[in-house]
Amino acid sequence: MPLDPEDFLVDWERKVEQQTAMTTELSRRMQDTRATAESRGGEAVVTVDQSGGLAALELTDRAMRLSPEELSRTILETSRRAQARLAEQMTEIVTGLYGAGSDTAAFIGGAYAEQFPTPPEDDDTEERRR
Repeated sequence: MPLDPEDFLVDWERKVEQQTAMTTELSRRMQDTRATAESRGGEAVVTVDQSGGLAALELTDRAMRLSPEELSRTILETSRRAQARLAEQMTEIVTGLYGAGSDTAAFIGGAYAEQFPTPPEDDDTEERRR
């Protein structure tokens, strides 16, 4: 039995509204997401925003004992770890809304993971989950 055109339009409109609501919620959650990492020696705490950009930087007294080169390297390494954590959080957000098998989750999660990969020297899984 063919679908009534009126029923088809009502169903299509309902699906569009659901997708719009999910997209709006995803956008809101992503906009509010930040990730933070602390340097291994406790010299710096770096927070990145939803785009991976620096949102906050805290330096401790330990940081003042480092050479300028060591401090800059520490900040950059810590920033990369915060960005990798951001990628994990974004993947969790989109997977929670769309499901692990969805194309949307794969695309967005993959894009963040590609842009902000886990640094190779960061093999301490527990520390990354802080």
